[in-house]
Amino acid sequence: RREVRALFDAPGGPLVVGIFWLVSSFILVAHLYQFRAGTLEIAQSGQLRSGPLGVHINDAAVRPFLLNLGSILVFFVPLLTMRSFAEERRSGGLELLLSQPLRGAEVLLGKYLGAALALGACLAILVPQGVALACVSHPDWGAVGAGVLGLVCLGALFLAVGILVSVLSRSQVEAAVLALGTLLAVVIGPGAIRPSGAHSEAFVAFISIMARFQDFTRGGRDPSHLPFLGGLTLVVLAVALRSLDLVRWQG
Repeated sequence: RREVRALFDAPGGPLVVGIFWLVSSFILVAHLYQFRAGTLEIAQSGQLRSGPLGVHINDAAVRPFLLNLGSILVFFVPLLTMRSFAEERRSGGLELLLSQPLRGAEVLLGKYLGAALALGACLAILVPQGVALACVSHPDWGAVGAGVLGLVCLGALFLAVGILVSVLSRSQVEAAVLALGTLLAVVIGPGAIRPSGAHSEAFVAFISIMARFQDFTRGGRDPSHLPFLGGLTLVVLAVALRSLDLVRWQG
């Protein structure tokens, strides 16, 4: 509760959420406009078909929209996590917080849940956007739900990375910049690798976070995605907890 109140009492908190709502709505409207324009163009040419060979709202608008949201989370999540521990370290409040009868895991969990609720506030815009989508088209809601689930899992992992970086940082700016760089490396890194064989290609596909997220947006039928992303999130949080213990002993 304290973390959520601190985030939204600060001027930057509601601003981050508002900008996310504005950017995501703009992206959705842009994709819907492109879908409408493409559909009209095909209809005028007499080539519009129904069924699997036709133009579908999921392929033309919903999936690109979710992929874009996954990409912009790289830039927004560091803004949500940068002050979680870094500000406490800068102001000297972390030592006071850790001197309380609380275990490090409880402190870390409180910070993480606070950031998760802030991310939930950002993603809440998906509800009215889904209603608007239902009013103008008939999407495959199963695929939409899988894509949203993938987006939530991606955000949870990004939050864990942001919290870890914040534990290791001494200022909000440092935490934001380092978290951004780390997330960009996580997202872009596997795609920059050029595998030389079938085994290397399979390994790159296995470690690629965004490849798994892309599969979510297609319907997410691979059962390994959830354990992989969830397990990786827990591993990052475990490293953050260990780092917090080291900060506690270093004083």
